[in-house]
Parts: sequence; structure tokens; C-alpha cells
Amino acid sequence: MTAEDTIERYATARYVVKEAREAKWARRIAVFFLQLLILTAVLHRFFDLSTPAALNLIGVSIAGLALAVLIALVSLVRIWFSGQTGAGNDFAALIVGLIGLALPVFFLSKAYLLPRLNDVETAPTDPLQFTVLLDQRPRDANPLTGQPPEVAALQAEAYPDIGPMLVDRTAAAVFTVVAEAVKQLGWNVVAEEAPGESGVGRIEATDSTLIMGFTDDVVVRVKGDDTSAVIDIRSASRYGKHDFGTNAERVRAFYEEVNTALEKGEKTVLEQNAAETTEEPVAAPAKEVKKQQKRRPRKRREYRTR
Repeated sequence: MTAEDTIERYATARYVVKEAREAKWARRIAVFFLQLLILTAVLHRFFDLSTPAALNLIGVSIAGLALAVLIALVSLVRIWFSGQTGAGNDFAALIVGLIGLALPVFFLSKAYLLPRLNDVETAPTDPLQFTVLLDQRPRDANPLTGQPPEVAALQAEAYPDIGPMLVDRTAAAVFTVVAEAVKQLGWNVVAEEAPGESGVGRIEATDSTLIMGFTDDVVVRVKGDDTSAVIDIRSASRYGKHDFGTNAERVRAFYEEVNTALEKGEKTVLEQNAAETTEEPVAAPAKEVKKQQKRRPRKRREYRTR
């Protein structure tokens, strides 16, 4: 064998580069658990998947996505030092895993920043009671008990803007505005009782979260008389020890809708009063009466001078 044959042999030799197996598995795991997370949300919101089962599947999906991201990172380190292939699968696993973990991480940040509450009400000292919804709630749902003093203090510290709303209108008029606000928010009303002789009106309704469709129970109370009324609201989650601020946001949205309706009502009253003042037809007769009253004393004076 000549030197030229040896050079040609080594020149045509091929070196086999191994592919990192964990990179391919990281991508597969990430895709699988992302699909499971999306399927869980769809089944719970549009079909009859129970909330406890959905919560368990969400926890499993989050753990699986986190595992895929961890495997992808370890695989990238091995590829960097060993020269193996498969970095494309690792980057795909990282992208898919981070997309799936984005929303859970957002809610976890809320859980860290917000207090651990699942029941928010504007009158902790006089809690609103559920009647119709109390029978409709599942047996394994959160108990509807009053807030202990420490929980009420925690709510007051976290949400100082949430409290009773005083309106200088009759209880019946305020209840009409409240019922319209509930309708505009799209809540599912299950019980509605207008203020009667007792001056207390109540509305019980349910509302669902935007993404997962978790059902929360809401009760609104209007209490007052012919001069003023007080609006109170309570929003309670059926499942979970943390509502991630959903109940407080629902209370704020309700009060904002009520304020909007009240402002529209005040503008309408002003317009009606302005229309009534511009259409007074009694101005001319009043002047004539005044003229006649002025003339009569003159005639009497003339009569007396004669």
C-alpha cells in the first residue's frame, strides 16, 4: 500500500456523530403535555369534565412541561461538551415547554403577590348568605362559611377599595340598576328578589372564568329605604384555596358597571328637567295677572280722589 492509498483511505473515512437521545425525548414530552393541558381546558370549559379532575390534570401537565424543559437544558449541556447532535430537538422542547408554562407561571406570580383568598365580600361583619346556590354547589366544593377576623383583615389590607357602596336613591331604583349591571356582565342569574316591605333585595348568580371556565358563585344584596340604599356583594370560588385575585376583580367590575349605569341615569334625569323648564307655557298669563293687579289699585286711588 502506497502513501497515496493511505491518504485516500483516511480522506474518505466517515466519522459517525451520536445523537443525544434525551433531546428527542424532551421534545416528545413537551409536545405531549402541552396537548394534555390544552385538551384539559377544552374538556372542562365546553364538556363535562369535573373541576377536581381538571385541576389534577393541570398539575400533571405543568409537572410534565417542567420536566421536559429540565431534560432539554441537561441535553444542551451534554451536546455542548460532547459534540453530539440534537440541539434542534432541545430548542423545540424549550419553546414548547415555555409556551405551556407561561400561563401557569403568570398565575403562580399572582399567588405569590396576592393573599390566599377564595371568598371576597364587602360586608365581612354582616356576611351575605347563599340560599339557592347553596343547594347547587357540589358537595366537595369549598365551604361557604363567614370570614374569620384574620381573613377579613387580610382582605382589607390587600383590597382596601372593596367595601359597601352607598347610593342616594331608593332601594327599588338601585335594585333595578343592579339587575341591569348583572345582565350586562353576563352572569347566570339563578335567583332574583326585588326589595319589598323589608327593603332588602337579593340576586344570586354564577360566573365562569375566561380561560378554564371555573364556576364561581355570586350574591348581591340591596338594602335601603325611600332615600338611600347600600349595595353589598360576595364572590366565592367553588374550588381551590387561592383565587388568584379573580373574585376581587369580579367585584370591581360589578361596581364599575353599576357606576356606569348610575351615571347614565343621572344624565337622563338632567335632560328631562331641562326639557321641562324650556316648555313652560305659563309665563304670559302670569304677566297679565300682574298687570291687572297693578291696574286695580290705580282705579281705587282715582275713586278715592273723587
